[in-house]
Amino acid sequence: MAKNFDRSLQLNSTQFTPLKNKRNRQLLAREDTLNISPILNDTSIFKNLNDTSLRQVLEESSIVINPGVSTEGLSEAFFEIIQTSRPSDVLDTLARLAQVCCDSLELVEPWNRYNAQNYWLAEEANTWKLLHCLYADSITEHPESLDSLITDTTLSQQTLVDALFRSDSELRLLQLLVDWLEATAAYQEEATKTSAPIISNNIHWGNTLHQLLIGTSLFNKEKSKAMVTCMDPDAPRRQKKILHSDDQKDDNDLCKRIFTEVRCGKFKDAVSLCINSGQAWRGAVLQGWILLHYLPQEENNSAIEISGNPSRDLWKWCALALANNTTENIHYRATVGVLCGHLASTLTACQGSWEDLLWAHLRVQIEARVDKFLHEHHATVDANTTPSDVLELLQSELQVEEMALQQIFSAVKALMDGKKESLYQTCQHYLMLGHVRAIMQDSLEWIENSDDRFVRFLAHLILILRQMGKDPQHDIGDQILEKYVTQLVGQLIDGSVECPELIAYYTSTVPVNRQILLYAELMDHIHKSEYRQGVVKAGLNAGIDVAASARVAIKKAITDIQQGYGNLDLTFTQTTAVEKDKTLIQKVISSLEWLSLISNQLEEALWLSNAMIRTFIFIGNTDAALACIMNVNKMFPEFLNKMTANSAELREHLCLKAYLEALEGFATWYRHFISGQPKDIEPLPSDATFSDKVHHEQRCAQVEQQKARWLNAVSHQARHTKNLLYNVLLFPGGWLQDESDSTTSHKFDDDEKQERTKQLETLRRLCIPEVVILILKILQSNEDIENHKEAVELSTIIAGENRCLYKVFTKSKLMEVLDRIKESSILLIEKGRDMFGYEITE
Repeated sequence: MAKNFDRSLQLNSTQFTPLKNKRNRQLLAREDTLNISPILNDTSIFKNLNDTSLRQVLEESSIVINPGVSTEGLSEAFFEIIQTSRPSDVLDTLARLAQVCCDSLELVEPWNRYNAQNYWLAEEANTWKLLHCLYADSITEHPESLDSLITDTTLSQQTLVDALFRSDSELRLLQLLVDWLEATAAYQEEATKTSAPIISNNIHWGNTLHQLLIGTSLFNKEKSKAMVTCMDPDAPRRQKKILHSDDQKDDNDLCKRIFTEVRCGKFKDAVSLCINSGQAWRGAVLQGWILLHYLPQEENNSAIEISGNPSRDLWKWCALALANNTTENIHYRATVGVLCGHLASTLTACQGSWEDLLWAHLRVQIEARVDKFLHEHHATVDANTTPSDVLELLQSELQVEEMALQQIFSAVKALMDGKKESLYQTCQHYLMLGHVRAIMQDSLEWIENSDDRFVRFLAHLILILRQMGKDPQHDIGDQILEKYVTQLVGQLIDGSVECPELIAYYTSTVPVNRQILLYAELMDHIHKSEYRQGVVKAGLNAGIDVAASARVAIKKAITDIQQGYGNLDLTFTQTTAVEKDKTLIQKVISSLEWLSLISNQLEEALWLSNAMIRTFIFIGNTDAALACIMNVNKMFPEFLNKMTANSAELREHLCLKAYLEALEGFATWYRHFISGQPKDIEPLPSDATFSDKVHHEQRCAQVEQQKARWLNAVSHQARHTKNLLYNVLLFPGGWLQDESDSTTSHKFDDDEKQERTKQLETLRRLCIPEVVILILKILQSNEDIENHKEAVELSTIIAGENRCLYKVFTKSKLMEVLDRIKESSILLIEKGRDMFGYEITE
C-alpha cells in the first residue's frame, strides 16, 4: 500500500456493524448504476453487533445441520430483520443481515465453516458487508476537488495522500474494496482457526545458531559443510549456503504467516510477528512503504518527530529487486511485492482465489496511482529526499498500467484458469461496478437455475435496493419476490404453517393482483383447520386482500376436482359415481372454511359452495355434495335469516339442497324396497307331519305380518320420497332458474357468471329428466291403480307451458319417459280403466 493511514481507519477483521450515518440521501443519480464512491470513515465501519435476539432465533431454530447449514432458520431470522427495516435504517439492516450469516456460520465447527457446503454462507455475509460499505459511502458528503483541500505550499506525503483519497472517488472505491477484502479475509482466518502458530522466541534461526555454537565438538561430527557460518540475514545469499532444515521450515511458516497477516489487513501484526520471532530486519523491510508524515508537536520548540520513510522511493527500488528474486520465499516475495506495487510477484501466492487475485490487483493499482500523484506533486511534498536518478530508475523498472475497475475484473477472470465466479461473487462484481441493472437481468436466469438459499438472498437484495431508492427494473424484482414466496410455500409440509406472518410479509411486497394469487397458493397448501385462522390474521395484518385470495383458493380446489372427468358441458349423462380421491374431496369441502373466518363473506361462500356442489353432482358424487351442504350449515349457522330474499345464491342453494335430499330419499326407499322385503316361506313337502304343518302356518303368519309392516314402511317412504322429488320438479319459479329480481355477488366477474348460468342450464337438462324417471320408478313399483294413474298425469306436468319442463328433455330421455308412461297406460287398460286411469262408463 502506498500510504500510512491510521489503522483505526481500516476495517477491523473481527468487527461487522457499519457506522450509522445520520445523513440520508438518494443513492443514485444515474438510472442504471449505484453511483457508489467508497470512503475510509473516521471510525471502523464494521463494529460488533450485540444482537442477542437474532443469535437466539438462529440457535432456537436449529439452523445448523453439520457439516452444512440449513436455510430455514435464516429465512426466519431475515424476516425478523427486514420486517422492521426502514429506508432510514438501511445501514443497520445490512449490518444485521451480515451478522445473522456470521452467527449461523459460527455454529458450525471451525474446520467446516469454509468448506464447500458452507462457503456460500460466508459469501453471502461478505456481500451484505460489501453493500453496506458502498451505500455508507454513497450517503456521505465528500469534497469535490483536491484544490479545496491543499491550501499550504508544502505538505507531508501522508497529508497530501489523505487529501487525494478524500477527493478522488475512483481511488477511494479501490481502497474501500481492498479494506473489504482484507476484513473478510481476516474474519475467515479468525473463524477457521486453522493456521499453525508461530513460536515467538526472539531468536532467529535458533537451530542454525545451535549448530554453529557447538562447532566441531564430539556431539557434532556430522556437521554439514553446506550450512551457513554466519547469522546475519544476508548470510545464506552471500555464502550461497543453507540454514538448518528446521529453521528453513520455520522461515517458510513465518513468511506465509506474514503474508496472511498483510492479506488480512493486519500490517502491524505482521511487523510484530517478525520482531517477536527474532527477525526485526524483516519487520524493518515491511515498513519501508509507509508515507512520510510529521507528528504533531507537543511544544513549539520541541524537536519534530516523523513517521514513515523519507527514502520511500529508494526502498521501493530495493524491494523491487527482492520481489523479483525467484530464490526468495514465495510468500515473502508476495508480501514485499504487494507493498511496493509489483503485481507479478504477488500473484504467485494467490493460488487462483478470486478474492486474493482481486485484492492483489486493487492494492497494486492503488500503489501505482498514489506514486503517480506524489511524483506529479513533487514540489508540494515537504522534505522529499528521493534523488532524481533513483526516481527515474524506479519508474523505468516498475511500470504499472493504470486499469479501470472493469479491466481489473477481466484480468482476474483471465487468471482463474477457467474457474467461474460463484453467483455471490458475480453479484459482488456488479455491485462494485454499480451495475444494478445487470444483477436484475441475470436474476431472471438465476431464480430458475439456482438453489433456494440464493433465491432468498436475491429477494432480500431486492428489498434492500428498494429501500435505497434503487430498483431499475421493478417488474424483475417482483418476479424474484414471487419466486421466493412460491419457494416458501412449497417448503410447507403436512398442510400446516408455523409462521404465516413470514409468508404474508413477503407476499405483500409484490403487486396486489399477484398478492391475491400467491396467498391463494398458500391457502391451498394449508389443510389443517387449526392453522387457518393464523393465516387469515397474518394476511389481513400485511394488507393482503385475504377474501379475494380465499375465493381463488376455493375455485382452484373446485378445478382440481373437475380435472379428469371429461367435458361436462358436452355430455348430458353423469359420470360414474367413483370417489377418486377422498383426501382431495375433503380438502375441497373444507376449503370453504377460509371464507367463514373472514367477515361479510356469506354471499361469496354460498356462491362457491354452490359451484362446489354442482361439480360433485356432475361427477356423480352426491355424498360429497351433501357433505358440502352440511359443512355450509355448520360454518354459517342461521345463514337463511341473514340472506336477502332475492339472493340468487340462496335460491340456488335451496334448489340444490332439494335435489340432493330427493336423491337421498330415493336411495333410502330403494334400499327398503329391494332388500327389506321379507322372503316367503318354502312350501312343506307332501309327507309333512302335523307338527310341521302347524309350525309352517305360524311362520307364514309371521311373514305376512312382516310383509304388511314392510309394505306400510315402503308406502310411507315412497310418499315421502315422492314429495321430495316433486319439490324439485315443481320448485317455485323453476328449479335452478334465477327469478327476474334475483341479485348475485359483485365479487365475481362476467365470465364466472356466464359459466354459472351455463352450468345451471346443464344441470336442469341432467337432473329434471332424472327426477321424473325416479318418480315413475316409485309409482310403477307396484300395480296400484292410483300410482299408475299418477304416472300418466306426469305427462301433463312435463308438457305444461307454465314450467316448460319438456324443453330440458333430450330426445332419448323424452322417449324413455314416454315408454314408461305407456306401460302405466297399458296396465290401467288391463285393469279395466281407460288409458288415463279413469273408470269407463257405458
